[in-house]
Amino acid sequence: MKTELKKSKKIVIKIGSSIINNDGGKNYLSDICNEISNFVNEGKEVIIVTSGAISQGMSILNITERPRGIKELQALAAIGQQKLMLGYERIFSQNKNHIAQLLITHNDINDRVRYLNIKGTIEELLSNKIIPIINENDVVSTEEIRLGDNDNLSSMIANLIGADLLLILTDQQGMYDKNPDTFKDAKLINSIKVSDLRKYDADFSTQSNIGTGGFATKIQAVRRAALSGTHTVIASGHEDSILNNIFNKSYGTLFIPELKKVSSKKQWLDTTENHGGIIIDDGACEALKQNNSLLFVGIINVINSFEKGDVINCINEKNVCIAKGITNYGSEDIFLLKGQSTESIISKHGDRFNKEVVHADNLIVIEI
Repeated sequence: MKTELKKSKKIVIKIGSSIINNDGGKNYLSDICNEISNFVNEGKEVIIVTSGAISQGMSILNITERPRGIKELQALAAIGQQKLMLGYERIFSQNKNHIAQLLITHNDINDRVRYLNIKGTIEELLSNKIIPIINENDVVSTEEIRLGDNDNLSSMIANLIGADLLLILTDQQGMYDKNPDTFKDAKLINSIKVSDLRKYDADFSTQSNIGTGGFATKIQAVRRAALSGTHTVIASGHEDSILNNIFNKSYGTLFIPELKKVSSKKQWLDTTENHGGIIIDDGACEALKQNNSLLFVGIINVINSFEKGDVINCINEKNVCIAKGITNYGSEDIFLLKGQSTESIISKHGDRFNKEVVHADNLIVIEI
């Protein structure tokens, strides 16, 4: 498997705030960036997804305790973003590498045209051997500030460009079989198939046994990256020569995608925010898992108001979202016709409602 990692040409590297802040007293960021320069000089294409704007703003203003208010956090991000990029510029300029800053919001990801424009910009930068450095635009976005650390953004970018490898560098060694802060006999998992993560789902949701706080968002990122066939490694960035060690030794946890790669359109659907949802029965759930379209007969209820063309969640009777898709009907029509067969609907209303509620081509199953 290490041989496969070495073959990786397109690499997304997510660098966490603790590395930016030099937690532990050593400047590991400089070491990581120097290794990235070596990758670029070897012909690899590297995209950095960085955190740290807020923490840099706190440093400038000598604030030791992170504020909770959104306005305060947004102001700190505005102050700290420049310092963050100057730090990257200083390191990479010494290696004669050029960088580019991209600030992205979830609205940019949700809009298909803007989503593709971001892809085109990144590809143009990479073709000129420029290193894109991407951050959530904290000044106008509240999502990253509330959820933290850009894990999911890094997986969205990995899907967007079809990355071979996603590296999530953090303050954790990787994924353990149980919480190492609580259990002294906890063992680091060197590699695991993404499908095998299901048996740890209860622990991820409660943070009771696996990793430490915030690990659930990293697993979400792993699962999303797997949609494009991307391998993911979660490892500590507080190590000397960490990138070299990931490629040549057993550092961190490697997550192996073995499911069939989905289309770029379906990958985009997975990243978009929903406008509402529908509750579906077990028969409909099985139909979606078999790559079939969603029909009125399998719908039990409607959640919130939405319009034709919106992205909606398909939720099972256990309140678990199993799929997302583009609806052919608004919430009012779906509520009116829920539970009815296609034949019954056509006999009553003619061809007005003869389409699937969500066509299989416009739907992605996210829980198997």
